[in-house]
Amino acid sequence: MAVPRFWRAVMRLAGVAALVLLSCAATAAARSTHHSTSRANRQLIADSHRLVSTSASIPALPGACAALATNPALVSLRYPTAISSTSVVDPSNAAPGNPSYCDVQGMIAPQTHFEMKLPLTDWQGRYLQNGCGGYCGTISQQNFPTCDATLGGDFAMATDDEGHTSSGGLGGGGLWAFNSQKLRDEYGYQSEHELRVVAQTILTDFYGQPPQHSYFDGCSDGGREAMNEAERYPADFNGIIAGAPEIIAGPLNAENQTWDVRVNTDASGNAILTDNLLPYLHDAVLAACANDDGTSDGIITDPQACSLKLNQILQSVTCPSTEFGGCLTPLQAMVARDIYDGPSDPQGRLLYPGGMPLGSEMGWSVFELPPSFSGGSVPTTESLDYFGLSLPYLRFQLLPLGQLGPDPFQWQFTDQDFYSMFPVANTWDAMSTDLRAFYHDGGKLLMWQGWGDNGIPPSGTVDYYDTLSQRMGSNTSKFARLFLFPGVYHCGGGYISSSFDVVFPMVQWVENGTAPSQIVASDTLANKSTVTRPVYPYPEIPKYDGNGADPSTAASFHPVTSSNPAYTNWLGNYLFFEPVGGGHQWGGRGFGD
Repeated sequence: MAVPRFWRAVMRLAGVAALVLLSCAATAAARSTHHSTSRANRQLIADSHRLVSTSASIPALPGACAALATNPALVSLRYPTAISSTSVVDPSNAAPGNPSYCDVQGMIAPQTHFEMKLPLTDWQGRYLQNGCGGYCGTISQQNFPTCDATLGGDFAMATDDEGHTSSGGLGGGGLWAFNSQKLRDEYGYQSEHELRVVAQTILTDFYGQPPQHSYFDGCSDGGREAMNEAERYPADFNGIIAGAPEIIAGPLNAENQTWDVRVNTDASGNAILTDNLLPYLHDAVLAACANDDGTSDGIITDPQACSLKLNQILQSVTCPSTEFGGCLTPLQAMVARDIYDGPSDPQGRLLYPGGMPLGSEMGWSVFELPPSFSGGSVPTTESLDYFGLSLPYLRFQLLPLGQLGPDPFQWQFTDQDFYSMFPVANTWDAMSTDLRAFYHDGGKLLMWQGWGDNGIPPSGTVDYYDTLSQRMGSNTSKFARLFLFPGVYHCGGGYISSSFDVVFPMVQWVENGTAPSQIVASDTLANKSTVTRPVYPYPEIPKYDGNGADPSTAASFHPVTSSNPAYTNWLGNYLFFEPVGGGHQWGGRGFGD
């Protein structure tokens, strides 16, 4: 029996939720669906062994797991907490390589559900709090060696549902945010801080001592949570990993994702550009942009520089007037250009810092375009951008409490509608570049994103980091670095299969003072060969040494500065200069020390 397109879209969303929530770009292991995890697991376990050698194991106190379930003191915490269950999971019932651990399920008032996994014998004194994805509403799976880069049990872990319950990461279609400011605040920023405070107490009760170092790791919405921690609660974590952070949340949902739906909708409500045409567009992009590192690896190393070739790319893939098939019609090519450029108002002013990056095309079938049977008529309302992201935000999160917002097809791409998002959007956005308190507290921030991100344009992350660097000056690289991984989609996957680890470099930075000068990615190419590539802190990119050096190994590359590290001029640039939560504009002045 044929599966209706709408439900195929839902199942596709479930795949996205699995990618964001279960593969947890927190681990920084970006994988395509055919990629075996065994190599990544071996790398994580190897990292675990390196870390174990530097720290003594701390066992749980006798009977600590059972005692947590009946601890009456937790309800008296600043954030009242109840434990619903505790259970010991031994290695025979866990994934291979996992330690024995105590699984703790609980709730923080009013209704933030959480889970902790506490190693019984091999805790290294490190706490890792993992972020969520989408609109959350569910507790993400946590597996020691294969998810969240937990490095074989070195960390005690925790995660939560951000204060509401729903399925598939859709957040109940956004309805939870319609008439409760508390639930908005919990999702926006409070739940992660509250879990950190509660976890500190539980860890102390369980091991007899608090964690020596605390880390946060999240991607997408989890990356937004990560940045909110650095901005609002700078003393919570020693190290924060923010992957593909949804820091410009309001404009992303209201402007960018709505735009991608609207520009692709014809008079009958169907998609103009359909997903069966994406391979032709992607091949044209690779032909124009790949191999820019001096090798023939088929990877676009610097999409910013290649954006100057967009006209050439679209011309090459547009059908001649008398010939169709294996190419795009002029109208379809125009849709592609609009998706690359991002939303703008009638005066040409950008309403979001850019659009989808070159190289992301094959991933548009997940977010931007509705799934189809090899083309044909398919409504754009079946795209994830419409029913899973834009619609819930505009209807239930855009306006003050109890006010129903517009349908995406009613939204106007004007400065008036742009400014109508605020101040409500300040609850979820994480755009403040005032990280002085985090810096002076000794915190370290590692931001990362795929250069082929098909869900959140990396240009917004780049603009945030550029503004941070402008304001913090030479201090920036002392505590904050951005790594952009070629070929990687939103929180994982991509047109290559890329594996990398950001957790071990963060631990080394926090605990040994060794800032990451590069992160080595292991990439499986289209021809199934495997190469390693260095990824340098932005704005540096890798360049092949030449002179007979082995092009398959990271050691044969050196850093150069991108030829086009462009800063986007968009309507919301001023938001990077506002204090956390919005308010007085600081006017772009630097901070210095």
